[in-house]
Amino acid sequence: MPTLSGFARKTFTSLRGVAAVALVSGLALGPASAEDYPEMTLKFGHPYAETHPLAKGAQMFADTIAEKSDGAITVEVFPNSTIGSSRDLVESIQIGVVDFALVPTTNVASFYPPLDIFYLPFLFRDSEHAYAVSDGPVGEALYADMLDKTGIRTLGMYESGFRTITTRDKKIEKPEDMEGVKFRVVNNPLNVATFKALGANPTPMALSEVFTGLQQGTVDGQDNPVGNVKAFGFDKVQGNITLSNHQWAGIMFLADDKMWADLPDNVKDLFAATAKETQEWERKELNAVESQYLDEMEADGMVVTRLTPEQAAAFQKAMEPVWEEYREKIGSDLIQSAVEAN
Repeated sequence: MPTLSGFARKTFTSLRGVAAVALVSGLALGPASAEDYPEMTLKFGHPYAETHPLAKGAQMFADTIAEKSDGAITVEVFPNSTIGSSRDLVESIQIGVVDFALVPTTNVASFYPPLDIFYLPFLFRDSEHAYAVSDGPVGEALYADMLDKTGIRTLGMYESGFRTITTRDKKIEKPEDMEGVKFRVVNNPLNVATFKALGANPTPMALSEVFTGLQQGTVDGQDNPVGNVKAFGFDKVQGNITLSNHQWAGIMFLADDKMWADLPDNVKDLFAATAKETQEWERKELNAVESQYLDEMEADGMVVTRLTPEQAAAFQKAMEPVWEEYREKIGSDLIQSAVEAN
């Protein structure tokens, strides 16, 4: 049986006690009546297009809260980076300008570096392994420590799936094919290191700027999950997509802990339960539509490259220097706990 690292064990032991108390309290209280909910209006920002399952999950959260509180609680959703990029949203959460946000782990890692574990290339075997890390003892320990250090609370982990590589003209089948490609990456040192290791010229760029960058030739390619490629129209300005599955994109459901501390217990329970409900819905929805999106892009002329096991192994081997560099930065114990999670 795999063992939990020293990093996660101490925090998880205390969390189990808290979770047990919360469960008993929830069962004892039962559902609150509508008049028990105070009137309030809260802001929820994210960078995703309205058609994306992530955006639909956020809107479902807002709609469910309005319904269950009988209209007392309004959650205003601001999609498509309309109130800031992913980094802006994390900063806004910290200063209390935004109450909730959906932000990729890699952007939150700029504020809490241990989250880089989620973007260590080729760490996750499949979606179930990623869920075991994000929802289990490793994730819970990370979120508790992040709350303590940043004042940002984690209510759930949506996802946008495994990342793919897209390019305008060049078919990517082996690491050497990335040599010299002007490539947009998320503004995080780990993402830059990942594509430098492949020989590309990585260019950090906000998600809201990527379409224009690809269209104008500022960059020749980018990496994103299938859902993002379709939702943001990248398939219209890219001719090739390689299903590299090099990183899993967990999308954190964040809350301002100062706002949270002032909430009545029944509102906290409502928010926490609804975040988990919509997390499960969003994951199922995303996985259901990914194959549909891929079929549509292929039908429209995009060249889809599915790596053979041997080709995938070559990309994994190219990531060895990245793993060595980040083993010390992230921590060997944390990495081992993530590798062994099930």
